Amino acid sequence: WKFFRDKYRADFVVADAKNSAKPITKQDVLQMGNYLKPDGAGAFGIIISRKGSGSSSDIAIREMWLYHHKMIVVLDDNDVEQMLLDRKNGNDPAELIRKKIEDFRLSI
Repeated sequence: WKFFRDKYRADFVVADAKNSAKPITKQDVLQMGNYLKPDGAGAFGIIISRKGSGSSSDIAIREMWLYHHKMIVVLDDNDVEQMLLDRKNGNDPAELIRKKIEDFRLSI
């Protein structure tokens, strides 16, 4: 978590849980982006969604990073389950989030 705090000015982690049968929308990403402020909670947020993200939300997440330097990570049911298993097995569940960020940054 120190990495997230230092790299993304994340004094706090803003999390938003979406319980929908559909992937998150661009509007969900924009809403999260409004919560993220460098002088407020910081520029790192997690959206936890049953079905993950869709194409419009993926574009919005990319724009949030490129134009506003706000990092938003989307976790779906499988990601949360994997994090719980990692914790149970003595591994760091935050590693999954770090890997998602790494994959995202390398895809740009």
